[in-house]
Amino acid sequence: MLTRSRVRAVSVLVTLAALAGLTACTPEDKPVVGLRVVDGQPALVLAECAVFAPERISVYTIDVTPAASWTIDRDGGAKVTDLILLELPAGWKPDEQTLVAFDPDTEYSVAAYGDQHNAVPVHFTLPEVTGLGPEKVLVGGTAGERKAITETAFRDRAKKAC
Repeated sequence: MLTRSRVRAVSVLVTLAALAGLTACTPEDKPVVGLRVVDGQPALVLAECAVFAPERISVYTIDVTPAASWTIDRDGGAKVTDLILLELPAGWKPDEQTLVAFDPDTEYSVAAYGDQHNAVPVHFTLPEVTGLGPEKVLVGGTAGERKAITETAFRDRAKKAC
């Protein structure tokens, strides 16, 4: 016979198990965002991915007070595949614009958010991006890790994850 305290304990366990199951089902971030240099400026490059279309893009400072960010939202415009950071593409609207220029001594992160999936963010400094060689893309990893890889390797990696 189940007592009230046992029923409550079982209810708590069932609830915790359900919550654990929900968090385990969170879609994995896609490695579809990279950075390269275009005309001396950091530029976002997005790899094709059937399950990810960016609806929001944000660049923000890391460990800086006060924090600054540049965030844009898709406003019916076309899906972007390339854009120079801090320049508003057609069909997108500005959200937050407290970041207006890059400081070479500051660390930043760029993230892209979709309806069902997000992209793996890329942490960077201005010298890291502007120092990239031709056909090189800076990509992100877990815990803010980043590395420069070829654009072909970047697109292959994204295709496998999508």
